[in-house]
Amino acid sequence: MKKIIAISMFTVSLLCAQSPNALFTKYCASCHAEIIGIDESGGETTYICKAPHIEEVIKKLKEKTNTKAEFVSFIKDYINMPAKRKSLYGKKAVKKFGLMPTLSGVLSDSESTELANYLYSDYGKKEKIVVKKEKEEKTEEDAIFEKHCAGCHTEIMGIDESGGEITYIYKAPHIESVIGRLKHKTKNKAEFVSFIKDYINMPSKRKSLYGRRALKKFGLMPSLNGVLSDEEETKLANSLYEKY
Repeated sequence: MKKIIAISMFTVSLLCAQSPNALFTKYCASCHAEIIGIDESGGETTYICKAPHIEEVIKKLKEKTNTKAEFVSFIKDYINMPAKRKSLYGKKAVKKFGLMPTLSGVLSDSESTELANYLYSDYGKKEKIVVKKEKEEKTEEDAIFEKHCAGCHTEIMGIDESGGEITYIYKAPHIESVIGRLKHKTKNKAEFVSFIKDYINMPSKRKSLYGRRALKKFGLMPSLNGVLSDEEETKLANSLYEKY
C-alpha cells in the first residue's frame, strides 16, 4: 500500500510540474515582458514595461557574472530575497519600478533552478510572450480610422503614474472619451454623424467638446478637408457611432 501511495504522489507531482516557460509566464512575464505602453518621445519606439524587460535583465546579468552557475545562483538568490544592494540597476530604476516582491515559498528549489537555467539558455528561442489582440478582418472604415485618426486618438505615447495609478498618455483625447462626450451632446445618430463630418473638415475651438485646458495641451486637430471624400467621412462617422 505504501508503494502505491508513493507512486501516486509521484505521478501527481509530475502532473502538477510546470515547464520553465510556464513558470516565467505565471510569475515574471506580467512585469518583465508584457508591454503596457509606448514611448516615442526620443524619436524612436521604446516599449514600456512595469519593470526592466527580461531581455535587458538577462544581458546585464550575463555581463556581470562569469559563468552559468553564477548566473543561476544570482537569479535564485534574488527572486527569494530581493534587495536594493543586489539590484542590477541604480537607485533611479529602483525608485521608478520599486523592488520586486519575493518568490520565497512560492517556487520550490528545483523550480527556481529550472527557471534560472531557462533564462540563461532558452529564453527567446521559442515564441516570445507578447500580448496581442486576436486578428480581425479590417473594414474600409477601420482602415480610414487607422490612417487618419488612430495615431493621435488611440496610440499610447507613455504612462503617467504620478497620481498613484497608471494613466495612459495620448496625443489627443482617446477616441472612446470623444465618442462618449459626443453621444451625450447629440440627440441621435444623424446629429452625431453631422458633427463628426463638420468638425474633421473645419475644426475650431468653439466646436470643441473639450475646454481651453485640453486645447492648450493637445492643440487643435488638423483639418481633413480634401483628404477624405464625403462618402468616406460618412462611413467613418457611422462606424465610430456603431463601434464605441
